[in-house]
Amino acid sequence: MIGYPELVRQLLLMFALAASTSAAPSSMTPEMDRLLAEGIDAIYRMDFPAADAAAARAIALNPDYPHPYLGQAATDFIRYAYGPRQSDETLVKSFEAKVDRAIAISERWLKTHPDDPDALLVLGSGYGISARLALERRQYLKGWRHGSRAMSYIRASLKSNPQIYDSYMGLGMFDYYVDTIPRFAGRLAKIMLGGNRARGLRELRLAAEKGHYARTAAQLILVEIEIQDELGARNPRDAVRLMKDIREKYPDSPMLHSAYAVALYEAGDYDEGLAQAAEYSERVRSGRYPPVDAAMARALTGTLLWSLGRKDEALAEFLAGGAPGSPASRWTAWNRVRAGHILDALDRRPEAVAAYRFAYSGPDKWGFKAVVKPCLAAPCVGARFPGRFAPN
Repeated sequence: MIGYPELVRQLLLMFALAASTSAAPSSMTPEMDRLLAEGIDAIYRMDFPAADAAAARAIALNPDYPHPYLGQAATDFIRYAYGPRQSDETLVKSFEAKVDRAIAISERWLKTHPDDPDALLVLGSGYGISARLALERRQYLKGWRHGSRAMSYIRASLKSNPQIYDSYMGLGMFDYYVDTIPRFAGRLAKIMLGGNRARGLRELRLAAEKGHYARTAAQLILVEIEIQDELGARNPRDAVRLMKDIREKYPDSPMLHSAYAVALYEAGDYDEGLAQAAEYSERVRSGRYPPVDAAMARALTGTLLWSLGRKDEALAEFLAGGAPGSPASRWTAWNRVRAGHILDALDRRPEAVAAYRFAYSGPDKWGFKAVVKPCLAAPCVGARFPGRFAPN
C-alpha cells in the first residue's frame, strides 16, 4: 500500500542502512558494503527473501557489526507495509525488537570503536526510527527524546567523517519535518529540538545528489515533499521526473510503480496516471504483484477516474475495492470511505451515508473514523475532492 505520508515513514527505514564509502577511515569492509547494497536493492524490488538472505550473510561476516541488524528491521517493516502479510502485527513487533537489538549492538560496538562514523550513523538511525514510531503513537515526549538522541549521533557521525553524505538525509528529514509538525505540537517541538525547513531541503538535496545507500531514499523523500508541501516547495512535475528515473531502476517494484502513478496524479497528468494504474492492476491480476495490492490499485484507479470526470466508473472501482468479504486492509477500508465521498458528489446521499456507516463499523485500525464522522453529519463535497490519493 502506498501513500506519500506513509511512504516517507517507510523510507526512513531505508536510511537506517546508510553507511560511508568515502576515503576517510571506516569500519565498512568492501564485502559488507556489497551485501548491504544488495539488501537495499532487494528491499526496493520487494524481494524480501533476497533482502533477508543478504542481511544474514552480512551478519555472518561479523556478528558484532551493527549495520545488518537495521537491514533486517527495514525488511520486516516494508514487508508489513507492502507485502503479502500486510497488516500482520507480529511483523511490527519483530521490527521493533530488531531496532532495539541494532541500537544495543551499535552501542556495544562504539565502546571498542569510539567515533566510528558508520556505527554512529546506525545508532542515530535506530533512535530516529524509534522516535518516528513514538510520534506515530502520539507519544510526543518520548518521540522528542529519541529524536534528540538520534540527531546527536548523526551529527557526531558527520563530525567524525564530513564525507558521510548519507547522514545529511537524516539531518534533512529532521530539520524539515520538525519545522512542519502540526502547530499544536510544533512550538514545543521547536523549543526542544530545533528544525529548519529550508535547511532541511538543502540537506536532503545534498543526500539525493551525493549519498551512497541513501541517495534513492532521499530522492523519494523529495518526491513526497514536492507533491505535498504547501509552503513553497511543491513541484509535482519534478516529482514525476524523479519517480520516472527511480522506477526505471526498479521496474518490477509494486511500491515504486504505485508511487510513480501517485506523482502523475498529483501533477495533473491523469491520463498517464490512469495508464499506470491499469498496468498496475494487470500485474496484480497476472500474479506479478501480490493479491493484497488489488484494493490499493482500485483506490488509485478510482481517484484518477474521478479526476477525469468519470464518476460512475470511479464509484465502481471504490465499491469493488471495499466490497464486503474483501481481505481486511488499510486500502479496503479506504475504498469504503471513498465510495461515500463519490456518492455524495453524485448527490446520492442515502447511499453515501450507508457507505460511511459501513466504513465506520468495526475497529478503527487505520484511524479513518475521524475522517468519516463529519461525512455522516453532512455531505462531503466541494473543491477539496477528490483530493489527495492517500488516506492520511
